[in-house]
Amino acid sequence: MLSAKKDLYNGLIIDTKSIPSLVSDFQTSLQNLLQEAQKDNISLLWLDLTTNQHEHLSFALSLGFKFHNCEATRTTLTYSVQKEAYIPVPPTHTIGVGAVVINKNNEILLVQDRIHTSHSIYKLPGGMLEEAQSLEDGVVREVWEETGIRAKLIKMVSVLNSHPYRFNKSNMYIVFQLEALSSEINIIDTNEIEKAFWMPLEDFYAHKEMSTFQKDLVSSALNHEGLTLSSNDVYFPKKKHVEVYR
Repeated sequence: MLSAKKDLYNGLIIDTKSIPSLVSDFQTSLQNLLQEAQKDNISLLWLDLTTNQHEHLSFALSLGFKFHNCEATRTTLTYSVQKEAYIPVPPTHTIGVGAVVINKNNEILLVQDRIHTSHSIYKLPGGMLEEAQSLEDGVVREVWEETGIRAKLIKMVSVLNSHPYRFNKSNMYIVFQLEALSSEINIIDTNEIEKAFWMPLEDFYAHKEMSTFQKDLVSSALNHEGLTLSSNDVYFPKKKHVEVYR
């Protein structure tokens, strides 16, 4: 028997642990749950299945379940019990972070990828957020992995939204200024990064291989107040995962 709990949208989230391993048992249980949901005026059902449950997946699709979002070994499906059921949109963006890191010698931290993906041969350290990672932790981690430099977040500098980007999703590139807490270069992610170094700011601005966009980002970091990370205790005391920049 499938068990489920209510969500915020008058839906039922099926407990993955209650899904029978036998497909025949799953078929019976899912059909029974659909009937109960219709009687109880439930709006929608949520169902998570793994790549090992391909027969379960085939049956769910035959009943009218639809794909909602997908990961490497798991997919989420929905079933609209009510025609006008509200279904929250699936993830629409990937998030990338970049870092403007300037040391006490007025030098900026730059890296060179082994595979060049930008118009400039050198670029600001940065990369993609990992799953369920905060912006602050993500940008600090990327700087460490690509350069070996320990750094502390100062402020948010800029947000760039590309749409569409990869896989027909949009991408947000969020740039921060960080304070360098160390100075010695030691590339951790040698598979991705070929070179990391400090460059005097005057050489950076004069460098022909640096894009105007990157130069403007650095100027914004140096000349504008930006947005700083606030304590979320004031606004969201029960949500420790929330970041507020203002």
